[in-house]
Amino acid sequence: MATINTDIAQKIDIVVRENNTATINLDIASESGIPYNLTGYTCSFEVHDADGVIVYKIVNAVTSDFGSIVDGNGSSALSSDGKLIISLTTTATNRNPGSYKYKLKLLSNGGTDNRTWMYGKFKINND
Repeated sequence: MATINTDIAQKIDIVVRENNTATINLDIASESGIPYNLTGYTCSFEVHDADGVIVYKIVNAVTSDFGSIVDGNGSSALSSDGKLIISLTTTATNRNPGSYKYKLKLLSNGGTDNRTWMYGKFKINND
């Protein structure tokens, strides 16, 4: 039996320290290493509790007390170079230490291209 797999998401665990800022630098690229053109995309970073309830969400188009998502040049309008910088504030890491889950999603203008690029465990260590 043949399988067609359209799941491009990568499982990557993230560990942060309670009440500390954190920065995650990403290069979003195709399997052949070509930078993904993020022009016109909205990016969201969602952290969920054990029940799947969103604890917080950071979206590049909206300023948030939890942090920001910008392109490689620091603009919230994402660009064609595939570079993303996710900056978490102490408000984002001011949670009960333990394991959560996260998803990094990209949504195109008009909603025709909706992709989960990364997901996994989001662990907060004691400060």
